[in-house]
Formats: sequence, C-alpha cells, structure tokens
Amino acid sequence: MLYTQGSVSGAGFLTHTDRANGVELQLWGNVIVVPDGCEAWLIRNSLTAISKAAAQALYDTHTDAAIAAFDPDDNSEGRAQPARGTLP
Repeated sequence: MLYTQGSVSGAGFLTHTDRANGVELQLWGNVIVVPDGCEAWLIRNSLTAISKAAAQALYDTHTDAAIAAFDPDDNSEGRAQPARGTLP
C-alpha cells in the first residue's frame, strides 16, 4: 500500500482510466491509501508517498481532533462518534 496526505478534489483527480488501472482510493481522514504500483497517479496529482507510520500518526491526530470535537448532545444528524482505527 502507498500512503499520502491530501484531499480529494478537482476534475480528473480519479478517472475511469485510473480505476481500470487499479487505482482504488481509501480515505482515512486526511490520509489517502492506494495500492502499490500507483506511484504515477500520486505524481500526476502532486502527492508524495509517506511511510505507513507517518500516515498512521497523521490519521491518529485527525481522529483525535474529531473525537474531541464530537458533541453527542448536538448530534441531530445521527452521526456515529468517531473512533480510532489502524490503516491497512
């Protein structure tokens, strides 16, 4: 797996051709996870691969902030409380 920090935005970020070539995004907060072999996709989208440990630390920080900000008394949308997880 390849890990990067970024956001999904803009036309052409992920195309049908990308999907046909095996680019399958997993979004973990502000961390994007793609299969090995997707380096060209990262480069095309100006993203840089980071280590799994660095990605996990970024995800943990993002999730901890979401947990701290969650207010069960102000949850009219019925959202689930954020919980920590381990990147694949």
